[in-house]
Amino acid sequence: MFDAQMEFRKGILFIRLTGELNNKTINDFRMKVKEVVIRAGIRYLVLNVNNLNSVTNEGVKEIKSLKKVMKKLDGEFYLFGGSIKKLKGLVNLENELNVFERVVI
Repeated sequence: MFDAQMEFRKGILFIRLTGELNNKTINDFRMKVKEVVIRAGIRYLVLNVNNLNSVTNEGVKEIKSLKKVMKKLDGEFYLFGGSIKKLKGLVNLENELNVFERVVI
């Protein structure tokens, strides 16, 4: 199961992912997250992966793909949450993404 809760505040789209990000849920991620970002022309995106139970290599590739979309839109992409350590272990995300353990707003 996968879900994405979105909230738009002060020009920033906050997305909280829950469940699993894997082969079975990637299409949901694309439809619920990527399509919204592209259609709305979002410039600032904060992706919270704290409530993801698991992320596969394919899920990491989708997150990296979302970063590329944001770059094409001339926007900024921030990633944070408890699963960050697991994501860092799959690939070297720190060099490609703005990664935070927590965000204070």
